[in-house]
Amino acid sequence: MSRIRLFESRGLSEADRLAGLHQEMVTPLARVGRWRRERPHVENHAVLIWIPRGQGRITTLAKTRGYAPATAIVLPPRTPFAIQPGAMTEGSLTRLPDLFEAPMPSEPRTLRVSDMATQGELSGLLDRLGRAGDLADPPTGRAALARVILLSALVERIDRLHPDRPRNAADRLAAAFARAVEDRLCEGLRLEDMAGLLDVTPTHLTRTIRATCGITAARYMSERVMHEARRRLADTDDSAATIAAALGFGSAAYFTRAFGRVTGETPSAFRKRERRVAVASPATSRPDRGPRSRAIV
Repeated sequence: MSRIRLFESRGLSEADRLAGLHQEMVTPLARVGRWRRERPHVENHAVLIWIPRGQGRITTLAKTRGYAPATAIVLPPRTPFAIQPGAMTEGSLTRLPDLFEAPMPSEPRTLRVSDMATQGELSGLLDRLGRAGDLADPPTGRAALARVILLSALVERIDRLHPDRPRNAADRLAAAFARAVEDRLCEGLRLEDMAGLLDVTPTHLTRTIRATCGITAARYMSERVMHEARRRLADTDDSAATIAAALGFGSAAYFTRAFGRVTGETPSAFRKRERRVAVASPATSRPDRGPRSRAIV
């Protein structure tokens, strides 16, 4: 984390500096757009997931673990993750702007918050951020900016109570694999290619990823590519052929077959359904918005 350097960006408004601030609910009751969060994907901003109630599973860097009530999950920008909330989960996912006054941990962290006063402080800050209102209004924007800084300080205090644990060999390979998938997402690599990049055999890679996150390496790669295909179909006007080429498929026909095997729909049918949902639920119509989401800006 870096030291605070106030007044370093006087030329920007509060709304400009808080661009990207966004919050959505984490709940199994929300049915629309669940694919956005339940399959491996990344965010360009740091993410803070706060689970005050319930339990479920979080996959980070191809490592799946359970979470319990009163858990804060902090993810640096571009960290591959997926979250599956349990039946009674209540929580929030907040995408945080890149502010030098409000650094977050540089590595993914899963933090149990045992102190009830700290739980209340964290819940209160996130609730008030979610209700911030129009950040173009200078006093409202300054208040939101202050809360993001307070949130950063609170997370740092909680993080100090949880010493780092060294990763074992399987977790290190899983993390390297997940990052390599992101780096080569659009190259159409096969399992054998990925194993070669990581200097392991396909069998060892498959066995390791199955042990760390419960699915094979090939399936992880497929789910990540198909999440990106869904995102582009839902959030852009790119044709299926353009998306197929961008994601390394040999042809639009091959992409359509592969997409159908994973989703049970053709790309055009998926896009039409997502657009109908967007019209009915405007909050889900923009990129990176999940169910019951709300932009704070």
